[in-house]
Amino acid sequence: MFYLLAKLILRIFFSFTGGVKADGISNVPKKGPLIIVSNHQSILDPTVLMACISRRIHFLAAAYLFRIPVLNILLPMAGAIPVKSEKGDLASFKKALRILAKGGVIALFPEGGVSPDGSLRPFKHGWAYLALKSGAPVLPVAVIGTRDVLPVGTYMPRRGRIEVRVGECVAVQKKGRVRQEDFGELNMMMEGRLKSLLVGTRQ
Repeated sequence: MFYLLAKLILRIFFSFTGGVKADGISNVPKKGPLIIVSNHQSILDPTVLMACISRRIHFLAAAYLFRIPVLNILLPMAGAIPVKSEKGDLASFKKALRILAKGGVIALFPEGGVSPDGSLRPFKHGWAYLALKSGAPVLPVAVIGTRDVLPVGTYMPRRGRIEVRVGECVAVQKKGRVRQEDFGELNMMMEGRLKSLLVGTRQ
């Protein structure tokens, strides 16, 4: 109930800031475990995904976001999981794996923080670890325009159109033993898919 209330509030909020256009929503699986991987241009990004994607999302989010006004209310309502370290938080990953094992949805921003200039930064390995350990499919999602609506370092939103582009799911084979090389291969592939979505093409 709290999650649905948060979604309603966010949809109303974005209707006043200029709206959100979502493309490719049919690519979101209706059930089963899922990992959403998205670029990160603004602290608004988690709320945009909440507003657009019908399934309940559990975010892995940097712990500092839970101290920001409004987000400190919405993120716990969304069942977000705080990650306390840039290199990862083992307890958070274990909780995320339990959610995936029950058929839930986990969303991550693998750049590790908001991009200061809006360009896609190199990915950290957390999402790939979860994908390999769970075998859950991965959904690339590009969020465009949030940097204009709420630029880095500001807390007062401006009017602007936000666009969400959802790519096709990527199947990942579950592995009992995860190697460092696996992370690099997956990161390269997923970075390519997100870059394609950001420039308006599909893979």
